[in-house]
Amino acid sequence: MRKRAIRLRDIPSDFMRRLQGCSYVKPTMGSDPEFFVADSKGKILASDKFFPGKKKPIIVSGDHKDLKLFFDGIQAELNIPPTACRESVSFFIREALVKAQKIIGEDHHIVLQPSVKVSQKVLNEADPEARIFGCMPDFNAYTLGQNTCEMDASRHLYRYAGGHIHIGMSSVYNRKADMEYKMAKTEEGHIRTIKFIDYITGAILVMLDKGADSKRRRTKYGTAGCFRPTPYGVEYRTPSCWWMKSPTTMSLAFGMVRLAWNMLISNIDEELIKNVGYSQEDVRGIVDESDTVAAKKFWQAIRPYVSIASKSIHNPLNVKSIRTPLSGFVDENKDWKRALIKGKMPFINGGGEPTYALAAFEYILKHGIKGLIDDDVSNEWLFGRRDQFYNVNGFVSGMYSKLSKNTDFKKFQTDFLLNIL
Repeated sequence: MRKRAIRLRDIPSDFMRRLQGCSYVKPTMGSDPEFFVADSKGKILASDKFFPGKKKPIIVSGDHKDLKLFFDGIQAELNIPPTACRESVSFFIREALVKAQKIIGEDHHIVLQPSVKVSQKVLNEADPEARIFGCMPDFNAYTLGQNTCEMDASRHLYRYAGGHIHIGMSSVYNRKADMEYKMAKTEEGHIRTIKFIDYITGAILVMLDKGADSKRRRTKYGTAGCFRPTPYGVEYRTPSCWWMKSPTTMSLAFGMVRLAWNMLISNIDEELIKNVGYSQEDVRGIVDESDTVAAKKFWQAIRPYVSIASKSIHNPLNVKSIRTPLSGFVDENKDWKRALIKGKMPFINGGGEPTYALAAFEYILKHGIKGLIDDDVSNEWLFGRRDQFYNVNGFVSGMYSKLSKNTDFKKFQTDFLLNIL
């Protein structure tokens, strides 16, 4: 095993060049996240009281016929049309959540938790379709077998909300010999894709999505390697709905999945795993055990590689100020370093002082999301301020506007870039 890289400068120069030359395509992305509905006292209700079934769903927008709302079990589900842009994903999610809130009324609220407990009375009174667990099978990329659910849905009082992410080819004109076609259209490609998405994304979600309700879900539905093949690619079924709490966390999850896809079609995944020094089975264990301690150690090992491959609009959090490659730090660029030492972040192309996505993510890991991401879904997604949300695309408002005014974060970011990255 190679010596693990601790900082950017520790990455072997030949592999760094490969990472910097990593392909960049825009695969189609979609999702079918679920959420719960609660009354004013926080009691979880059956969503069939508010929404129709999936056979006759609510069409959220006349312009987007595939943006739908319906009940699926006790939880509600929204279907996001396929798109190549995370800003479009944020658009669809916000439109659907706003519509859902109008339907359930001001005296009820949307709950974005990976698992909740439901009363037996609510189960007994729910639509018969809401009293069963989904019957469509999914599969495990590690065991190569089918996942089975042996719970009695009429007596099991917990319900689980997924945040499945769909990914497919960037173009229908890919040839069979192309790597993207192989990843999207072959069984071998599906297995390879899901394992590597786990490798890039799974441990990060464990570090963020770490509450007791998240751990409970992972014992039933959120195991590593959970997927379904689709006509256009694969459906990654490991994530919960947690990432839907904020446009920022949504962008992180989708950005990391897209980054994994580009590494795959660059045929760089096996070499990356070798350099990082953790096996895919190691990461599988981290996800299945919800092991946040091991996840943090793994992140420290893979972070230098992600930081290089995340240059430009590969950036998982899509903050425009990070669209300058971080490779300058490896070359010990004097202007950048001089500015950092003085405690001042360099301006970029005449813009303001930037917030770096990797530093922001590290800050969340250290301090948590409390105070950065609003617990109220309507506030975080700016339900009543549509123009404001779209003016900033939801990615630099909220959490990022708070960080830009946070002197503690500015100091943290400088130290991170100078002494850690």
